[in-house]
Amino acid sequence: MTVSETATETQTETQTETQAAESGSLPAPVEETRAALLEAAESGDYEALRPLIPEQFSYTFGGPVEGGPIAFWQQLEQESGVSPIAVLADLLELPPVLFRGTYVWPFAFALQADELTDYERGLLRDVGGEDLSDDFLPDGGYLGWRTGIEPDGDWVFFIAGD
Repeated sequence: MTVSETATETQTETQTETQAAESGSLPAPVEETRAALLEAAESGDYEALRPLIPEQFSYTFGGPVEGGPIAFWQQLEQESGVSPIAVLADLLELPPVLFRGTYVWPFAFALQADELTDYERGLLRDVGGEDLSDDFLPDGGYLGWRTGIEPDGDWVFFIAGD
């Protein structure tokens, strides 16, 4: 008597796609702050951001700048031509990531350069007129412009570099 065996092999492929956050997908306090920041940033008026900046806020890896975050961003814009307020407006339209309890824009903050899909890299190509798609350390960590909001709605940082 001949016995035959049948073997089955299964392969699974997972694809991840980053999509813009849908309304209601963020906690209400986070969405309220995001919407207020977006409205202020889209106005192009740095002074519209002032009431949204808390006392404890990170905006530079150097020491505090005389005049605070707004003075720093305006100085940066004047010296480099980069418009932080335009970057902020565009960042807040991208999908966020929940990283160590903080909602961070853009999603790339939690990724390594080699983990980005072509679609995700495309999302980062024109943020405030800047191409953030290559703003990664040689070993892969993102260090481009990013902003973060705590679950309670506190805006905690808007910063670039490392």
